[in-house]
Amino acid sequence: MVRSWVFLGDSLTEGVGSSRVSHVSELAKQLRSSGGANVHEFRLRQIDTSSFRDIKFNVAGYLNGNGATASHSDLWLWNLACEGQTIETDFAWLPLLGALRPELVVIFRGSLESIIRPVMLRDGQWPWWVPASWRGYAAMDPRCYFSTTWWRKAKQQSVDALKQKARLQLLRAGQGKPLMEADVLVSHQATLLKELRALGARVLVLGLLPVAETRFPGSPDHFKSVNARLKAVAEAEGAEFFDWATRLAQHGLDEDLFYRDSFHPNAAGARALAAILQTHLAPTE
Repeated sequence: MVRSWVFLGDSLTEGVGSSRVSHVSELAKQLRSSGGANVHEFRLRQIDTSSFRDIKFNVAGYLNGNGATASHSDLWLWNLACEGQTIETDFAWLPLLGALRPELVVIFRGSLESIIRPVMLRDGQWPWWVPASWRGYAAMDPRCYFSTTWWRKAKQQSVDALKQKARLQLLRAGQGKPLMEADVLVSHQATLLKELRALGARVLVLGLLPVAETRFPGSPDHFKSVNARLKAVAEAEGAEFFDWATRLAQHGLDEDLFYRDSFHPNAAGARALAAILQTHLAPTE
């Protein structure tokens, strides 16, 4: 029987950069290397239809199969995560999930929603000196990495330094707020879990990964509070909660596992997270 595992989330699950390396893509590699069933990775995301004039599209995808002959025991990893999208957008995938009838749904939500950001994002009262192009929810976030081309790198570094100085100044001047209040996040999570459990799927909720206080002041403590609430709602709705951050801290790797923003896992971090996740899911194999 062909099996499907579905992954819901934001850029931490979709991956960043042109290659979109994430724990999902690395999990596909590690499952293939362990032998057994053929493993296929399918990235799929919703897109803005207004960008097409002559033909209508509302999804875009990338299929990464392992080239083997199809088998009734194949495993499909459906990465439905999308950068910049918060948890309420996951409900749009429910019709597809109803057709797929996945045996496993992995939800990694709450990080994007819970980062403490300047309160101006909520009230719109930006100081005059903040450029309009900097006022998006993630416009002033630290860059994950810089270009390898020297002149682009120099420009990116200088602009990023200005943005970080401005962002930290705004956070010090007023009370920061998360992009989404914890009550709203938990409410969406509870509803989503009910819908997914109704499909008969095993549902796994992943805990938030830590962020650095120096990069995102106030966020580490807020993440701990949100994690506790995500665990409680998962248990209340019959889903599993997995604190993989603790496992990551115990992984024993010397190399840095995150990009310079301390938020997005890099390639090494993606490999480590995939290994942790594979070990956790091993009883299903």
